Amino acid sequence: MKRLLSLLLLLTAFFVGLSSCSSNDDEPDVDVRVYLPGGTWECTAIKTSGAWIDITKEPYASRLGFAASFDKDGTCYAVGALGTGRAKYAIKGRSIEIYVDGEMYLKCDVRMIVGNTAEMILKQGDSSVEIKLHRIDISIKP
Repeated sequence: MKRLLSLLLLLTAFFVGLSSCSSNDDEPDVDVRVYLPGGTWECTAIKTSGAWIDITKEPYASRLGFAASFDKDGTCYAVGALGTGRAKYAIKGRSIEIYVDGEMYLKCDVRMIVGNTAEMILKQGDSSVEIKLHRIDISIKP
């Protein structure tokens, strides 16, 4: 949990990005361009020590909860534990890369997107964390 919290504290300057996964014939293709743009995604769980923790409820929601909206023009907006503000994103295969001030800030491997549910691995430097997300029908943008 300490390592997870350290990663999330590092991320408070801003938001999330993705890098593509290695090829795996057992995994179905995920067309991130279909599911991500035009939607708001809320993190619902984080995996730590092999177990999923629901971060939609206290004591985790106020410290670890976050959401992000992805516009079709390649911009995104995040609120919560990862910071609040705008960034740019680029979809590359099964990945999304988030850029802050022209520099890639985060990567996230998309493991699965089915309907309104997604699983990803957030990465920054040598740290990573598995997350679950749910698409929500509300706007988080100011």
